[in-house]
Amino acid sequence: MPLMNPVPAFDFTVIMLSAKPLGDVSWTDVAGIAGGIGKALVFGSFAEVSGLNAEMEPEEYREGGNNTGPHKFMKWGRYPNLVFRRGVTPNADLWDWYYANLYKPKDPVRKNGLIVLTDRGTGITQATGGPELGLPLLNRLPVAAWMFRNGLPEKLQGPSLNAKTNELAIETLEIVHEGLYRLGPGMVPGVAGDIADVVGL
Repeated sequence: MPLMNPVPAFDFTVIMLSAKPLGDVSWTDVAGIAGGIGKALVFGSFAEVSGLNAEMEPEEYREGGNNTGPHKFMKWGRYPNLVFRRGVTPNADLWDWYYANLYKPKDPVRKNGLIVLTDRGTGITQATGGPELGLPLLNRLPVAAWMFRNGLPEKLQGPSLNAKTNELAIETLEIVHEGLYRLGPGMVPGVAGDIADVVGL
């Protein structure tokens, strides 16, 4: 059962879209998803993603007369920056996004994003004997997906240029955001409680 085994970390796709309320999504946004996939095919996608972390900030309460240790409570969630790295190509969309927010800070352009980790290429089309389509997310089965919301570009770093090496030129983007979620059955209304009962949460 390939889906029950851990998968390598190298086969993933990143999609970013303008952040809008769910009711305001239009056919233009759907076309934006297709355009993002097409752009990844032409220019290449991100080579590395880090910062897929979710933390909670604890708070201590020291009860008088209880010397065994303080009580621990959780205050709120905390999400470190997401860091994306990719090779330099003629595609300047990250820089355009950065400058759009730099010159119009009162009307920020926020983005929601989806990072999808897929299997080793033994997805639906291969399992059914069908042809390989050569398109991301269509010929490989998604194993895990993380979604971030209301992202803004905090830092954009160009490549370090050195005539003495033949390494790829890499640019780095750091995004601040307001939440990171790993998508799964537990996010479906009415299902989360059933899963908690099964796993004993």
